[in-house]
Amino acid sequence: MIQKDKIRILLVEDHPLYRVGLHMALSYSGLACVLKSEAENVAQALDFLQHHSDEVDLILLDYFLPDGTGMDVLKVAKQRFPRIKVLLVSGEDNNPELDAMIQAGLNGFVSKDVTPQGLATVITSVFAGKDYFGHDSEELSSEGARKSESLTQRELDIIRLCALGKTSKEIADELFISARTVESHKNKIFNKLGCDSTTEMVNYAFLNGLV
Repeated sequence: MIQKDKIRILLVEDHPLYRVGLHMALSYSGLACVLKSEAENVAQALDFLQHHSDEVDLILLDYFLPDGTGMDVLKVAKQRFPRIKVLLVSGEDNNPELDAMIQAGLNGFVSKDVTPQGLATVITSVFAGKDYFGHDSEELSSEGARKSESLTQRELDIIRLCALGKTSKEIADELFISARTVESHKNKIFNKLGCDSTTEMVNYAFLNGLV
């Protein structure tokens, strides 16, 4: 059963790979959220809101959509479901319609270059009622940066080799250490990054530019 304190999100994005990547980013960011549904265009987004608006707390919204723009979703969402927060996640840093969207009730804007931790920070802020229109991904990624900076060079080497699909024995042979030492390093990495498995560790590394 979904906990009521989780932020319920509707993702409006037409690129399948980005939807998958965003889903992974949210999973590994530590944010208490649930992705209620995904929409590929304006029509799908508005249809879902028409029938399930009570199941959405926040909309993650792309700007360019096959049958319109994010403004088309924003206007309807804010006119008919004003309690729902809307966060624009766009690859366009200088969107000419951003001011108009803010006037229409947009609660936040963040670039697609943001880290998973940065996105989680913005979502949490917007959900709490604090609108966000900053563009500094360095500020947003401070938590992720602290985690990454805590890793030693040996731990980074092990992450890199794990990302190449090498086993603990293969890593041990390459680094001239024992397999037990490799496992010890991996456990320390898990603790530092908040991961529970090698797969999660590697995904985190890819998402945060460690490999």
